[in-house]
Amino acid sequence: MNKLAYFLVVISLFFGCDNKSKVATDTPTTGNIIILADECYKPILDTEIMVFESQYKNAKINVIYRPAIDVIKEIYNDSFRILLSSIVPDSNSLRKYKEMKGYEAKTTVLAKDAVAVIVNNDKKGLKLSLSDLKNILNGQISDFSQIKGSGKSGRINIVFDNQKSSTVVYMQDSILKGDKLSSNVYAQNTNEEVMKYVKNNSNALGIIGVSWISDEADEMAQEFSKDISMVEIGKDNDVYFYKPNMGYIAIHKYPLRRLMQSTLREGGPGLGRGFVNFMTSEIGQKIILKSGLVPSTVLTRVVEVN
Repeated sequence: MNKLAYFLVVISLFFGCDNKSKVATDTPTTGNIIILADECYKPILDTEIMVFESQYKNAKINVIYRPAIDVIKEIYNDSFRILLSSIVPDSNSLRKYKEMKGYEAKTTVLAKDAVAVIVNNDKKGLKLSLSDLKNILNGQISDFSQIKGSGKSGRINIVFDNQKSSTVVYMQDSILKGDKLSSNVYAQNTNEEVMKYVKNNSNALGIIGVSWISDEADEMAQEFSKDISMVEIGKDNDVYFYKPNMGYIAIHKYPLRRLMQSTLREGGPGLGRGFVNFMTSEIGQKIILKSGLVPSTVLTRVVEVN
């Protein structure tokens, strides 16, 4: 073998080994990926990532939080391995994705979730029917005194986290159903900012993802609970009203329910698939349970009786 041939063989072996090494680093428990997530799920997702990375030291999951509408628009963006939100890409987008990539973008339900309505403790004990909520959102009810049985007064200031958020989409699709939002609606940037606004404004009515206040062990949730309260919601003509507690979400008593879902953009067994599998595993589902949401899979408990 002449020197040139020998040199070419060595180079090919070097780059071949390097490529194999790169492929091998992207496994269900190793690698470095970016996921794009709905800001509503920041409290849960931060914990899931922390626990996952503590178990798998060679895995690094970077997360970017954006409003839900901006999340699902990135279905064709190769930079993001997972899209996580209560909203998933529509069937046309998923079909186009499969045609482009040759494999499906798989959607997985991670938890049963809910939208929470919160008020300043000055309005603690407030109860709203779905019709009340609709009429507040469309402007027909503009003062707390117009709500039957509230015993309160003051011009209602409706506060969402973001104009493109999943909570806005939920209220438009599930509650307003074609009606326009009132002009008396304000948008902050995050769920945390909504809670701060409600804390400091006695006439505010905030709309947030329930995971921001459902974890009773979370220090921030504990701090805000001193100043804000969850509104009880009931179906029209029902005498019962419910807070978005885990039990009421699970048995479908609380009306403002939705799903926490992931869309995996991965054709093989990579880190993205590993992380989704982790979130649906017993450990991942226990984190969801602790956060106050309802796990998508049934957690079993084995009891031995002598």
